[in-house]
Amino acid sequence: MELTYGKRTARIKWVFLLPCLVYLLIMGIFPLVWSLSISLTKWLGTIMESPEWTGLTNYRDILFKDVRFWLDLWFTFRFVILAVFFELSIGLGLAHLMHKNFRGRNFLRVLFLIPMACPPIAVAFLWKMMLHPDIGVINAMLQFVGLRAVKWTTSIVIAPFTIVLVDVWEWTPFMFLALLAAYLALPKEIYEAASVDGASSFQTFRKITLPLITPIIVTIVLIRTIDAFKLFELVFGITSAGPANATEALSYYIYLTGIKWFDLGKGTAMSWIFLLIVLGISTILLSRFREKAK
Repeated sequence: MELTYGKRTARIKWVFLLPCLVYLLIMGIFPLVWSLSISLTKWLGTIMESPEWTGLTNYRDILFKDVRFWLDLWFTFRFVILAVFFELSIGLGLAHLMHKNFRGRNFLRVLFLIPMACPPIAVAFLWKMMLHPDIGVINAMLQFVGLRAVKWTTSIVIAPFTIVLVDVWEWTPFMFLALLAAYLALPKEIYEAASVDGASSFQTFRKITLPLITPIIVTIVLIRTIDAFKLFELVFGITSAGPANATEALSYYIYLTGIKWFDLGKGTAMSWIFLLIVLGISTILLSRFREKAK
């Protein structure tokens, strides 16, 4: 009787799990397998032409012949490092300054949510208008106070930092809110004991606060790193990869190859290479952070 009841329980469990598994297979695993098979072919995405099997030719051409791929990957790396570093630094500083209970704190939390709530493509077009070299409001304000106009989106040197600037504006609130929540969860007794022992503010931050919030820092840095690698909307909306491809992210190059030029085989191959690179970097970062946390 108990065995029959156990079998029924197991069957009921699979009945509830089956829809989720089917959905996962259809929406997750099948597209991955299908895109992997497409990456091994030459296909221009037309109905009149069927995919032509080429094996690893796309991967070989990308890794050993496509200089543009490596330049775009290098730009994406630099963007991720700068953006995540400034977002973490500014977010940590704001959380440290504003973790105490004061009047208007809830209003500021809501205010900081506004950049995150805006669609990235809307943020890109908004900043494109504000940073326009000739009619943008930012240059108008600079000239009003006697400064020279800046070529925010037309200078090879400045345009990459403009993309970083906009991303920092949009995603620093994420770092701030996550770190503020970590600050508010810290036990007050430890700080009271440190104050009695005569610890300075810097010593308290370095010896108590920072070690306690390190797991939160690791988590949000990994989340933002993975998300920053998917840079597309800001490049598409602000600079269109210009000037002279100085701001072309790898995701934008994949979009051009697969969608604009209809080379689906090469585009999906680049996507898979990019995916493996991001997974490798995320794994390395996670292992390093875990070692430091120990």
